[in-house]
Amino acid sequence: MEVEIEGRRMTFDLGESTGGTGAAPTSTEGVSASLAACTVGTLRVYADRKGWDLEGLTVSVDTEYDGPVPSFFDVTVGIPERFDQEQAARLMYIAAKCPVHKILAGTTDVRVKKA
Repeated sequence: MEVEIEGRRMTFDLGESTGGTGAAPTSTEGVSASLAACTVGTLRVYADRKGWDLEGLTVSVDTEYDGPVPSFFDVTVGIPERFDQEQAARLMYIAAKCPVHKILAGTTDVRVKKA
């Protein structure tokens, strides 16, 4: 299935166990990818303000499922060794402030309505 976001197209699929072809990420995999991308982007904005070079920083998201629904997301931030303990702690704090993290961890209402 194709989704259009502000003129850009993205393709998603269902998992093979639910009738999809597995040719594209599932929508929940898209959520995990959005969380990783948002975490990196949030860290980049912060680091740019501080004048910190984030080269070598990594972010990965492992998703645990309860059936088709994610039960939790594990975000792992790999911070290069050149950052001291205080800087690393600050980066970890900022990583949890990305908007997608806030949406997933919060109580954002989702309303479904007929067009």
